[in-house]
Amino acid sequence: MINTSAWIEFLRRAGDPKLKAQVGDILASGRAAYTCPFRLERYAGARKAERRTRDEALSFARRVEVTPEHWDAAAGYVSRLRAKSITVPASDLLVATVVAEMGAALVAHDEHFGMIRANVLPELKLV
Repeated sequence: MINTSAWIEFLRRAGDPKLKAQVGDILASGRAAYTCPFRLERYAGARKAERRTRDEALSFARRVEVTPEHWDAAAGYVSRLRAKSITVPASDLLVATVVAEMGAALVAHDEHFGMIRANVLPELKLV
């Protein structure tokens, strides 16, 4: 699964070369996936001229649906994190929940996922 933060780095001209290579390899292998929250985040910040490029990039990835069970599990994790005085974006927690449930790995360029793994989802695999 490729998270928004990794896609941003991948699409930036001056993005992290190592991360760009990882995302490129995943896309080339046909194993790339994304969630609906990612699609919303990417299109919310896109200029009209960028939408075509984003559509093309997403055409190489599989969209993974978020189920009511994912939402429920993420809500439970929010409570556990808040009990530890940890706040992370709800969209990141939802993505982490989906990825962990799938048993997949997440490519991200974002510290929140490490916090999520360390505190509520030790089975979350990060690349």
